[in-house]
Parts: sequence; C-alpha cells; structure tokens
Amino acid sequence: MITLRKILSTLIVLLFVSFLAGCGGSDDPNPSMSNELEDLPEDTGGTHTAKLLGSTSAEFGYYEYLPGGYSSNSNEYPVLIFLHGGSERGDGTSTPSVLNKVLAHGPPKLIKAGSWDPKYPMIVISPQFHEIAADDNKNNWGGKKPIYLKTFIEYVKATYRVNESRIYLTGLSHGGNGVYDYLTLLDDSESHIAAAAPIAAYGAGSGFSKSKNTPVWAFVGENDGGNYTNTKNFVTKFNVQSPAPKYTAKLSVFAGAGHDVWTRVYSSSGMGTADPAYDPFDMKLYDWMFQYKRE
Repeated sequence: MITLRKILSTLIVLLFVSFLAGCGGSDDPNPSMSNELEDLPEDTGGTHTAKLLGSTSAEFGYYEYLPGGYSSNSNEYPVLIFLHGGSERGDGTSTPSVLNKVLAHGPPKLIKAGSWDPKYPMIVISPQFHEIAADDNKNNWGGKKPIYLKTFIEYVKATYRVNESRIYLTGLSHGGNGVYDYLTLLDDSESHIAAAAPIAAYGAGSGFSKSKNTPVWAFVGENDGGNYTNTKNFVTKFNVQSPAPKYTAKLSVFAGAGHDVWTRVYSSSGMGTADPAYDPFDMKLYDWMFQYKRE
C-alpha cells in the first residue's frame, strides 16, 4: 500500500534532484561549459612559429602558436586571432625580422616572454597586415573588404584542428579598427567568430546590426581622444538597436589612461582598475571569451 509518508518522501527527493539540476544555472551565457575545454591537455609550453608570406597559401604572413600537447592528440582547439597595431605592419616575404614586428604587443608578446597562461589552451594566430590590392586603405585591416580577414580565418579553420564554435577575434589600435570593421561590414552569420574584443580603436558609426549576435567587449583609455568618444558611441548604439542584440556589448574605460590600454588588458594586470562608471574589468579577457560559442 502506498502511504502518504511514501508519497511525501518521493516528492521531497524529486524536489531535491530538481534543485541540484538548477544549481548549474547562472548568468553565464554558456552555463553548461562542456568537457571540450576541460579535456584539452595542459599547455606546458607550445611552439611559436613564423609563417612568412608566400610560405603558405594564406593572404598574410603570420605567427602561429600551437599549445603544448597539440601534436600528440586529436582534440579541436579554440583559436584566438590577434590583429596588431599600425607600427607592426609589414610584408614579411623576404626576412623574418619584418614579420617579427607582430611580437611587439598583445598575446604574441606574452607568448614570447613565456607569460601566456589562459585558463584553457588556445591556438593563437597573429597575421601581419599588408596592402593586398592597389585600392586598399593602408589604415585598416582590409577597410571595406572584410573578405580578406574572413578568407584568412577560413584558411586557419582548414589548416589547424580548430573548434569552429570557438574562434575569437581581438586587436589593438589599428588592429582594433580591423575588429570594428569586421563586426560592422560582415554579417555575423558568416563571420565565423564567437566573440570579439577591440582595444584602443576608433569604434564604428554604423553597421551595428551586422554583428548583433556576437558578444563584444570594448576597452579604451579616457584620454585616448576620438577613440574614447567613438568607442562609447559604438557601444551605446550597439546596445540600443531594435530589436535588441542577443548580447549586451560591454565597455571598460581606464580613467586617466591614454592610447596604450592593451598591455593591462592582454596581461590582465589592469583587472580591477577600470573606471567604475563603466563595465568592470573583473575577469581575464580570455575567460570572458571562453564563455561563448557559436551556435
């Protein structure tokens, strides 16, 4: 005979199980972080290799970082595409010293210094900008032709064991301009990227709907002139779109800072120092990226 006590006991068990299942829920955009990242072998030190323009089928020369363990497993890896600043432009076809300019800042610099330590292993690809066609705008990564960067990302996908749902894009200054161009000139349904972080760049004045399904975190210094004003305008206009973007764009501003805020962002040394009037810099950029996957 089923007694009232048994019924109550069963209900209590079911409620407890439901509670435990719900504990995984949070504001995390990807709360069910899969084992695809946890299963990657620890990166105890990888290889950083120059790929001169002309030595591959890619449109750009680039630096390739493969995490330790990459060659001894069959896992698919997240990829970070890093776009350098204006002083690092060059056509590294004849000598590695030209391509080596991309090591001056950002993730390539951290890798070179042995201080690259994201929570999970990542492939890092750092292309070097050069003018591909006679009508290119030398001040932008392809300018009105985001197809160049898109084609390069497709090359990366075809060349490496890439987790295609975890391709992340970031850039500083001139490279940050390239990120904004990519977000506003190419529809996110074909951009391949899961999240983007432009740093110390000019922002964009239109095209916000192109990337409304892509998470964006922008960083800028308060004393960075037009970059500061335009970055704020970009984030504001991005977030007031109708219909609303899938993810609210974030903006972190460093009070009293000039152009170089990328050092503190990429190294995470600036965590906790952003202006409290804006979004806090309260987690490593790479951990923020890892939250997002393309659907």
